[in-house]
Amino acid sequence: MATYSPAVRAGTSLFTSSLLIGILLIAANLRAPITSLGPVLEQVQQHFALSAAAAGLLNALPLLMFASASPLAPWLTRRLGLEQALFGALCLIAAGCLIRSSGTLTGLWAGTLLIGAGIATANVLVVPLVKRDFPAQAALCVGLYAATMALMAALASGVSAPLSALTGYTWKLSLGVWFALALVAILCWLPHLRQARSGASAVAPPPPKSVWGSAIAWQVSMFMALQTVTFYTLIDWYPAMAASVGIGASESGAHLFAYQAVAVLANLSTAVAIKRLQDQRLLGLICSLAIVVGMAGLLWAPSLALVWLVFAGVGAGMSMVTCLTLFGLRVRDHHQASALSAMAQCVGYGLGAAGPFLAGWLHSVYGSWQVSLWMLLAAACLQIFFAVMAGSRRFIE
Repeated sequence: MATYSPAVRAGTSLFTSSLLIGILLIAANLRAPITSLGPVLEQVQQHFALSAAAAGLLNALPLLMFASASPLAPWLTRRLGLEQALFGALCLIAAGCLIRSSGTLTGLWAGTLLIGAGIATANVLVVPLVKRDFPAQAALCVGLYAATMALMAALASGVSAPLSALTGYTWKLSLGVWFALALVAILCWLPHLRQARSGASAVAPPPPKSVWGSAIAWQVSMFMALQTVTFYTLIDWYPAMAASVGIGASESGAHLFAYQAVAVLANLSTAVAIKRLQDQRLLGLICSLAIVVGMAGLLWAPSLALVWLVFAGVGAGMSMVTCLTLFGLRVRDHHQASALSAMAQCVGYGLGAAGPFLAGWLHSVYGSWQVSLWMLLAAACLQIFFAVMAGSRRFIE
């Protein structure tokens, strides 16, 4: 049996801790540049005289990029390696934050595209990295990763408007400040980039068999898609839904913060629970039922909206961690994990981006949010089926 000196063990432990910190810093950059836009979107719209349709497209563009760019991430991994591809993704996010806040219309759109492309790539590749380097602690790492994303998303939403009031740079400061966070992540990732280069093989691995024909892959992807529809529709439209039943803007903002804060707690508790269960069917059922209760409550008892958002937030947090963990649990190696992650996020964010659009369109047609909430309730009920199927212990062959 091999033995290691204390110095070797300490060095390995230090490198592993540094890698986990690097992963969490990547996670911190995967939602904050997006959620920081919403609170200052009206300022951006006025500055550039954007139409309502153009402003809506600007808000939806990152999600559309997630769907369209995700399938390219496994190809990048085979060409460059996981570490190099993630480093490139961070560089795209950093450049996008700077360009988007330049104050030009071209910069606004180009920067948003770069941010979306960078986040799409990192979204896909973090889970394969965790499966490769933290196989025994994958669920816990994914839980910390998801919790960091959710926490930074909520923080960015909360500080964006106050930051815009600090200086004459207004919204440019609110959107550009996230360049600093991306730069910190880039600097932290450099040692791992050098390590990957020093141990790189000259022969690229063969591409894994396509997962698009796998029933399990489609079940995981539909689970991802349906929970994404509900989450992003509520994030985009809940304030308007709340206003229609007499809930003020400040109160609805507090409700949304509670929704996201509860999701963070659910991220961490689900990561612990996954390790104790034989499979993920029970978790899939519980998280989906929590969303069903939340949507039904908003539909039939909107005066208790905070209670229903807590249910929905628990379901959203559990769903996200369960989905991300399934990317690693339903495959044999990290190459397959990359392929499944790409497919699930392509399908998930592609359909997820349609949720806010359909909800707004249904409201414009019927003049009420009731039909939109029925749509979300139907999506949550359908999620029960796909979550339970995806949670059964099987592998993509």
